Amino acid sequence: MPLKTMFSTLVVAGFLASAAHAECTGSNGRGWASGKGDGKFEMSSSDKSCLISYPAFINDATKARTPATNVALSRAPKSGKITLSPEGLIYTPAAGFKGADKFCTKNTTPAVKGTLSGCITVTVR
Repeated sequence: MPLKTMFSTLVVAGFLASAAHAECTGSNGRGWASGKGDGKFEMSSSDKSCLISYPAFINDATKARTPATNVALSRAPKSGKITLSPEGLIYTPAAGFKGADKFCTKNTTPAVKGTLSGCITVTVR
């Protein structure tokens, strides 16, 4: 898979992950608007996959969140894979993997001008 694969077509095509997934513990962190997003999540090795919410544009006046669901992977994880669902990114570690795995994305939405970008580290315990 090319490193800059666009995933938005999967969402448009109605892609849904078939495996059950758990909500990860952690957050997307700050810095996505400046290109320095730094999310950190943890999951148990007994979980099959981990659902991570999309980074979002936040309207300072209204505090409304607009998820950036058009995703380009700029750095693939080394020990897992990323898929999309309507609810967010789904990280699935390789069988038997334990440790930290990092991937990076550039996210946009037609509703808001701009790009959110950064990296997310998922630690599998």
